[in-house]
Amino acid sequence: MNKVTKRIVRFDHPFRLSNGTRAYPAGDYEVTTEHEQLGDFTFEAFRRISTRIYLPPVSGRIGIGEILEIDPLELESLLQSESLSLGQNIACP
Repeated sequence: MNKVTKRIVRFDHPFRLSNGTRAYPAGDYEVTTEHEQLGDFTFEAFRRISTRIYLPPVSGRIGIGEILEIDPLELESLLQSESLSLGQNIACP
């Protein structure tokens, strides 16, 4: 059984992903993480199998946007640099 969690992250400045094709504008982005259950233990145990970010289409263009696999460490690093540049913590529900 797989478990999926979604959260919204906010970037107050444009950002670039290592596997992206362009700089992405500031805004709210949906991040989805999928975990798979490990074995048949007496307690639930999961491991992360993917983390994806939804990037809407460029403003003024028709399209559905793109979904990119993202390294969770890269995401946290981007959010941390946002927090440092703003001088405050960013709440991520």
